[in-house]
Amino acid sequence: MKNIKYILLLIILSVLPACATTYTGGVAKSGLQNKNKIIDSKTKKPIDLAKITIPQKNFRTYTDTNGNFELPDIKITSPTIMNVEKEGYRPFSLTINNNKSLNTPINIQIAKSEPMDISLDTDIIHLGDNSFSKNSANANQFRLKSSGPSYSKSFIMTQNAKKCTNYLVIGSICGLDTKLAKQMGQNKIRTQAYSTPTEVFFNNSKIGEIKINGDGQRIKIPSSLIKADSANQITIKTGHNTYSTHLDYDDIEMMNLSIMSE
Repeated sequence: MKNIKYILLLIILSVLPACATTYTGGVAKSGLQNKNKIIDSKTKKPIDLAKITIPQKNFRTYTDTNGNFELPDIKITSPTIMNVEKEGYRPFSLTINNNKSLNTPINIQIAKSEPMDISLDTDIIHLGDNSFSKNSANANQFRLKSSGPSYSKSFIMTQNAKKCTNYLVIGSICGLDTKLAKQMGQNKIRTQAYSTPTEVFFNNSKIGEIKINGDGQRIKIPSSLIKADSANQITIKTGHNTYSTHLDYDDIEMMNLSIMSE
């Protein structure tokens, strides 16, 4: 139950209009603020020329010298991903649930990149088979065609990485139609045609599952699976409809995949 409450913090944007919502590594808190702002999570100084995009709405803007930025009057009826990029900083994304969220000032704190960080992909990735119900989570927000039911990426990890605790970090993910996502009100599936969870593999070994939509989800990578100073591979496989008479893949979108070490 504690884990579910924590994830809810990552996916719900709802505060009083007089306050701002502050995001630090995906955790929200309220604070006085009347403008949207991007700041350094350590120094608390504003960051200029950070790029803010809402890919599903074809929107892009940049922060000014004070780290401020404006959001447009656009219609959002279901969870939509907002992305923040700045050279030298870890990629950051969050899920906007509705127009009220856009009308509430947002204060986003982003962290500088660490030497062993590995950015796998900063673009939106659509997995599935392009066949989904209008009641599916985020169905009306999908803009890309599916690249297939799975995603794989190879990368090098050093010997030093084996001495650290490493995580696959998924900045944002939406569209999951699992039973747990239904119970949390994340989709409107009216039947029991739930999908199996999205599965995550590292060097062909399963290391975790993703059962709900949200931001900043982390999956620990066992050190024993890491090939030092050699190619390693992450594979993410979308789920499938458990009640379908044919293989019906769950359509999902995700953004900002990276490996982070602690």
